[in-house]
Amino acid sequence: MNNDSLSLIFALIVLLVVIVLFLRVALRIRKHGGSLTTSMFASTFELYNKEKCAAIEQIVEQKVKKMEDDEIDKSK
Repeated sequence: MNNDSLSLIFALIVLLVVIVLFLRVALRIRKHGGSLTTSMFASTFELYNKEKCAAIEQIVEQKVKKMEDDEIDKSK
């Protein structure tokens, strides 16, 4: 093989690896709701009454617990 063919094959492999890594990160963020949900709750927290604030806190705590459980399961 000449040098141009090797360079093309190497570039395609690198591109494939970048695409796979991007997809894994995107799916992980989507699975856990990402930081956008938490940021939205935090930025609008002061606008809600006490009952809604308590509900938001409970949702956030449930998500944190679920993420911690998933991390524990992955480490086993």
